Amino acid sequence: MEVERFAVSKRRSDMVRYNHHLYIGGQVAEDLAGDIQAQTLEVLLGIEQLLLSAGSSRERVLSVRILLADREDYAGLNRIWDEFFPAGHAPTRACTLAQLIDPGWRVEMIVVAACD
Repeated sequence: MEVERFAVSKRRSDMVRYNHHLYIGGQVAEDLAGDIQAQTLEVLLGIEQLLLSAGSSRERVLSVRILLADREDYAGLNRIWDEFFPAGHAPTRACTLAQLIDPGWRVEMIVVAACD
């Protein structure tokens, strides 16, 4: 099985496909003016676009690691999260407090999903 890389730069690939799995590197919001709900939605929609570009979907997300900059943002993150995944398709997840590299980032997500 061949490794396929997407949006490759010198330092990283946004996504890698291998053996019917997609590995999506840390995704963050570009619009840093938004609150946690706006940033969470932007990140999830960006992840969905990556999934769709590789023939997958939000229903096929297997696991998400969430890096959250502030504990106070947990409820707002969950409000958007709970609406994003269809009933019965919630992936496994781990949410960790983290000091993110850019102080404007409120959330970062790392994803593994199934694909054809």
